[in-house]
Amino acid sequence: MNGRSKRVRILALLAVVAVTGSLAYALSNARKGYEPRQPILFRHTRMAGVPVWQTNEKGEKVNVGGFGIPCVYCHTMPYKGRHSTVPSTAVCMNCHSSVGLNKEWVLKMKDYWDRGEPIPWVKVHDLPDFVYYDHSAHVNAKDDQGKPLLAVTDEQGKAMVVCQNCHGKVEEMEIVSVQNTFNMQWCLDCHRKPEMKTSTDCVVCHR
Repeated sequence: MNGRSKRVRILALLAVVAVTGSLAYALSNARKGYEPRQPILFRHTRMAGVPVWQTNEKGEKVNVGGFGIPCVYCHTMPYKGRHSTVPSTAVCMNCHSSVGLNKEWVLKMKDYWDRGEPIPWVKVHDLPDFVYYDHSAHVNAKDDQGKPLLAVTDEQGKAMVVCQNCHGKVEEMEIVSVQNTFNMQWCLDCHRKPEMKTSTDCVVCHR
């Protein structure tokens, strides 16, 4: 084998390794940044965001921020079961049978309600079928002193809901997107933290 042929083979091998590595990285982070459009424009910033009161030109106090609705009002089961649950149309209609009836998205939602059909929400956070995940086991996890294992304050020391550890600050998102990789390495990195004192056996997540 002459020098030129050897160099060509080495370069080809390096190219294959680079492409394979890039593909593996892309696949391992395939869902991070996923931001599907929903059948109805639901703004978490408005529903779950912090209220911001201002005085308008008429001297009236108006809320230009959010309503501060807790996550568990719509997603009812994270502390009780495996799934957080997607809100039914009935949950939406608890408020919107009398609120916001002139809004286009409310009228669209009411149309589903009148037809007796569920709103076909697009799932944002969707683990593979071969992964077993229990929301209640994570959000209720506590240490020996009874303190939550997952953070309940952010980097600035401000209180946050435990859901934000995985889902990020949904109340600040106009369109909800996946904030973390949600791959096996990401889960293991958390399970391996000494303070978590949890198993990394395969059967914990693959049953």
